[in-house]
Amino acid sequence: MSTKKIYLFICLVFCSLLFTNCRSGLVTMTNACYNAIKEGSAYNDAGNYSDAVDKFNIVLKKCDAYDAKEKGYAGLATAYNGMQQYSEALNSANAGLKISSSSVDNMFQKAAAELGLNMQAEAKADFAKVIDMTTKNRNVKDRATIYAKIAELDLKQNMYSDAMNNVDAAIQTDNTNADFYILKGDVYAAQNMYSDAITAYNQAVTYGGNSAKVWQAKVEAEVKMMQKKYNTGSNTSDLAAKISAADKQMLCTDISQAKNYGVHVQNIDLLQLAICK
Repeated sequence: MSTKKIYLFICLVFCSLLFTNCRSGLVTMTNACYNAIKEGSAYNDAGNYSDAVDKFNIVLKKCDAYDAKEKGYAGLATAYNGMQQYSEALNSANAGLKISSSSVDNMFQKAAAELGLNMQAEAKADFAKVIDMTTKNRNVKDRATIYAKIAELDLKQNMYSDAMNNVDAAIQTDNTNADFYILKGDVYAAQNMYSDAITAYNQAVTYGGNSAKVWQAKVEAEVKMMQKKYNTGSNTSDLAAKISAADKQMLCTDISQAKNYGVHVQNIDLLQLAICK
């Protein structure tokens, strides 16, 4: 082997080792960064998004490892989405995806931000990417949430068949999430299928532990159903005059239950005063 070839070989080996060492020093985060990310994630889980933003900004400033940066941007995007600051969330998620284009967390937060910005086509495409990226993901609750998000997009676009298919996929993947049954009820209600909607909301009550959110959705669906049945529109006094005794009893019983579980909405309160005497 000539001297020149030996020199080139040595240079290649040296550069390879140098790159490997530098890269290895940046791939794995320190314990301090790991704990900071864990703390920031706990803030997000608790809905303390402002604290999460502060914590993840510290992570991004002090932690140089690739995995720390990736998770830092994902955590920051999550916090901004929680605060409904969707442009900031989108920027953060995109920054994370520049570090790792296969980051499920950043792709999910990107899609969520696009949904918040009413970028429906982009959001749907990115949620579909998340599904492809998590095909082998054993965390069924995560996959179910993605199907539900796509169903929400379908519903906004009046694509009712697609919305129902996706919400059913969410329920089949995780049949204990009350929010999925609320969404299914919303898909039925959007098609004026109020009886089916109420059945879905009743299932949400079963799985949701009688939350105010579920009861409000259920009562609102019942009101819409009665308005359609008696052709009264939003005229409360007209509905009060036309509603049958049986329907009145059902509606008023559910309004009373809803208020017991913390529903305090002006329209429902006024309806109760007009009809449930």
